[in-house]
Amino acid sequence: MYELNPPPYQGLIGHRGVAGLRPENTYSSFKYAAELGLNWVEFDTQLTKDRKWVVLHDASVDRTTNGKGLLTDLTLADLDELDAGHWFSPEYANERIPTLEETLLLCQFYGLQANIEIKGSKDDPLMHAECMYEFLQQNYSDSDSLPLLSSFDLDCLIALRKYFPNFPISFIVKDFTPDAIKICQEHSFTTLNCGVYNFTLENLKLATDNNLPILLYTINDPVVAHQWLDAGVTAIFSDRPDLLLKR
Repeated sequence: MYELNPPPYQGLIGHRGVAGLRPENTYSSFKYAAELGLNWVEFDTQLTKDRKWVVLHDASVDRTTNGKGLLTDLTLADLDELDAGHWFSPEYANERIPTLEETLLLCQFYGLQANIEIKGSKDDPLMHAECMYEFLQQNYSDSDSLPLLSSFDLDCLIALRKYFPNFPISFIVKDFTPDAIKICQEHSFTTLNCGVYNFTLENLKLATDNNLPILLYTINDPVVAHQWLDAGVTAIFSDRPDLLLKR
């Protein structure tokens, strides 16, 4: 399995940048993650109507912009007209929805490792895998520090593994199951990303015994976070890594 290199600083990965402190999945959110001293951020990406990768969590732009509609009905030019920050605070008015290409350049500039979660692939996982393969072929060289690709969509991940035999890939599940370990082993996935609710120490032991790193999401309580880090999870995702750094 491909190892995380470098490992997340203090076991912390900023969720959607730092979603509790800045508008999620925006440049200001990633920049502030770097200012806090993190070296890993997670963010979501999906395709526009004209098949451009942009950084957005929801299927629609309604919640996190001043626009309306499904992303699959909007072009990149349409998105450029939207404000993706005012909903969080007037201070961040005129934030844009980032493209994936620009976000990765920003991460490189600030020394941030990227966990790219692929969204919206359920209806056509093979097309999404192909588009991601083509994107990374154009935007990464062998000398670059590779991002960690992840998704809930197993079909998309399996297709990506065929394109990238040695690429870091993570399978995301809401709830841990022993079958998830078998899936990760079968496809040489790098980590298993699990929801913290219903996750147990027994689950962690089983994963550890099988040499499978666990990344837990999403934890904002410092006590809970450090209990899991002390127990041996590889890293946790947090909207408020500032709180977790104050141990």
